[in-house]
Amino acid sequence: MKKTSTARLILLTSLVLATVAMTGLAFAQGDPAVPAGDHNESRHQVREIIDGHPGMDEAMRDRMRNNLERCMQYGMTGEEVHALFPGDRTHGMEHMLSMQDQVLGLADGDLPIGPMMEKIMEGRMKNVPADRLEHVLNQTQHNIRHSHQMMMGAIEGGVQAPSTRTGMHNANSQLSHCLWDGLTEEGMDQIRERAMDRAHDGSCSTDDFVAACQAANQFNHGGIHHDQAVQLAGEAMHHGYSASDMRSMGYMMMTGSGMEGHHAEMMNHMHGWIQEGITMDEMTHHMMEGGWMGPADMMGAGGHHGMDNMGMSGPGHDGGMHGDDDGEHDGGHDGGHGEGM
Repeated sequence: MKKTSTARLILLTSLVLATVAMTGLAFAQGDPAVPAGDHNESRHQVREIIDGHPGMDEAMRDRMRNNLERCMQYGMTGEEVHALFPGDRTHGMEHMLSMQDQVLGLADGDLPIGPMMEKIMEGRMKNVPADRLEHVLNQTQHNIRHSHQMMMGAIEGGVQAPSTRTGMHNANSQLSHCLWDGLTEEGMDQIRERAMDRAHDGSCSTDDFVAACQAANQFNHGGIHHDQAVQLAGEAMHHGYSASDMRSMGYMMMTGSGMEGHHAEMMNHMHGWIQEGITMDEMTHHMMEGGWMGPADMMGAGGHHGMDNMGMSGPGHDGGMHGDDDGEHDGGHDGGHGEGM
């Protein structure tokens, strides 16, 4: 277990505060006209729209009504339900039905719907053309399903599973965000292999696997080539760094000042530090001593776009799946599927 000092606590606090701020911003950018209150009220409002909508025949109305009831059974929020059904600004009815079927298909498989709902609400807010939104949703759904396969494979290989259903959904959502944000499927698989190797002594959790994938993306966005970023994150995993340590390494790479043109040098230093197994406090000291970080970076001044998918508690919420209690980046990015809308 790596030691934690005052400087380390300051760094982690900055990371958490920035994540919370970005998460709040993401929700604040939603459509303010969309109600998110009582389920019965939402059902009544959407049912009235379906019954009186001039763009639907009776067969479509029946499908919409059935899908509405399934959404309510899965405990989706009012905001999510309104995003999936016709309103003042909607695409064609067949497109709406397709979106509903995709989301409900994930829910039927007990997979997280949060990443899909984020894209749907963003698409409606920005009035994204139907064909463009369909492309984004197809990729997002693929990422969720592939991430689930990767996660379950890691668990079968000995990586400790989350203790609750909600934890499983959050880990799945975070991994899907990693794929959207630039990590390739091959890169995720390489990190999974390192996680399973580490799991032989019982010291690797699903959160460690997720954090290594997030760190690889942060290294990549910080200027390191994708494959080298994956290797570096895998090394951190192999040498026993915790999930919070690996996320902090990614934060360091993203926010380090004076790094322009020195990415290779920075990577070599971090690789050496990881090989030595130094504490995060020592790594922070070296970063500041080398001029790659300063007090402003430690305090998180100014924020950073790369923080939006860090997710100490997850980038993607659980999408309204209220069951049992177990329940566009623009720099250094060279290998992902994360096309913006």
